[in-house]
Amino acid sequence: MKSAIRILMLTAGLASTDATAGEIDLTMTGFTNDEGMARVVLMEGIEGYTSVRPVALTASVPIEDGTARWTGEVSPGTYAIIAHHDRDANDELDRPLFQLPLEPYGYSNGAWTSVGLPTFDDVAFEVGDGVAPQRITMRLNAFVTLTQIVAAGAVALAALFALVAIRRRRAVHHA
Repeated sequence: MKSAIRILMLTAGLASTDATAGEIDLTMTGFTNDEGMARVVLMEGIEGYTSVRPVALTASVPIEDGTARWTGEVSPGTYAIIAHHDRDANDELDRPLFQLPLEPYGYSNGAWTSVGLPTFDDVAFEVGDGVAPQRITMRLNAFVTLTQIVAAGAVALAALFALVAIRRRRAVHHA
C-alpha cells in the first residue's frame, strides 16, 4: 500500500511540476508468457539513471498475449526506462547468480547490453508536450541463457550416465 501511495505521489509530482505535461506511451514485447507482471522503472535525467536522484516512477502492468502497455503523464524532460518481466510478481528484478538478471529485461530506445548498463545516451529520450512513444523488447541475458543451457546439459548428461550404469549393472547380474 505504501508503494502505491508513493507511486501516486511521484506521478502527481511529475505531472504538476510544469503546466504542460507530456506523455510516454510504452509498448513492451517479447514476453514468453503472460504470467507475472511487466515492471517499468522510469528515471529522469542522467542523475536518475545513475542513481544520484531517486527513481521517478515505478509501475507494474499486466501482460496480455505477450505484450504489455504503460502510459504515463510526465513533465517535459529527458528520461530513461528499464523494464523487466517480473515473472514472480515480487516487484524486483531477480539477480541471484553473479548479480545477472534471471528475468527478461530491456531498455528504452531498444538499447541492449548483456553486461552492465547501456550508456545514458543510448537509453535517453525526450518528452515534450506531446506523446513520446517507446518500444522495449524483453530479452534474457546471454550469460544466464548459457548457464541455463549448461545446467540442463549437465542434468541430461548425469541422467545418461546413470542410465548406462543401470544397464551395465543389469547386464553384469544377468551374465
